[in-house]
Amino acid sequence: MLDSLEIITLVEDSVPMHGPFVGEHGLSFLISGKRNGKEVRGLLDVGQSPEVLSHNMKGLGISPGSIDFLALSHCHYDHTGGAATFVASTGKKNFPVVAHPAIFRSHFKADPVLTSKGIQTGDELEAIEKAGGRVFLSSDPFPLAEGIATTGEIPRETDFEGPGKAFLTLQDGKVAVDTLPDDMGITARVRGKGIVVIAGCSHSGIVNILRRVQSLYPEEPIEGVIGGLHLVNATEEKMEKTLEGIREVSPRWVAAGHCTGFPMQVKLSLSLGSAFSPLCVGKKFVVQGDPGKE
Repeated sequence: MLDSLEIITLVEDSVPMHGPFVGEHGLSFLISGKRNGKEVRGLLDVGQSPEVLSHNMKGLGISPGSIDFLALSHCHYDHTGGAATFVASTGKKNFPVVAHPAIFRSHFKADPVLTSKGIQTGDELEAIEKAGGRVFLSSDPFPLAEGIATTGEIPRETDFEGPGKAFLTLQDGKVAVDTLPDDMGITARVRGKGIVVIAGCSHSGIVNILRRVQSLYPEEPIEGVIGGLHLVNATEEKMEKTLEGIREVSPRWVAAGHCTGFPMQVKLSLSLGSAFSPLCVGKKFVVQGDPGKE
């Protein structure tokens, strides 16, 4: 387990009133974990454009060369845009990039017109490898560092969550509904506190993600939940069921933004009070572990 955890929002749709930051529709987190005096730093997602990520990292005094790994939560362009550029900016060879095996598939919408929504030109597997990346594709939980791992593929248990039927893919040359099987998150386990769940867009459903984490670590409490909840256009019923599912897990705190939607943020704030925080670029979350506990 980690002795401490720090999460900094690098890319998000909103920015604070003061500061040198730029917002865009996208998401990226810096995850820093310390254990036995050693620190490991990784990114979950890179946002939509490498220029915004680079600008905000510079504003926060974060060097790409200090990053140890990149995990991609799912294929969408606003989470993977410029992945190859970021890998190249680290200046490292065999830089670890972790994702689901389905992440490089065709992924598109035809509403109102045919548009690619997945990995864009220049961020294909070959481009990431050419930039110096060593890509690991796993549908199982994958270790990123001691105390930090991906959730692996998320089982779909609830009857109210999921990406719907708007996203499409190609299977054996035929058009099919894309269920976004590559959607996953990260778990960071902090000594004496529990698990922080870090999500990208939660296309599989944040309740499904939390249930997955509980099945992986049944004896550990959920300390916090951070990321996008993809409820921006959700029905009242879906938002209420999601809120109920989050309350059942009883995280100590929740931080949500990006695709969560203002109505759901309001519900979270009214329900959780000061335990809820909206995301913005530069927002930092620190969890200090208890050294006297396992």
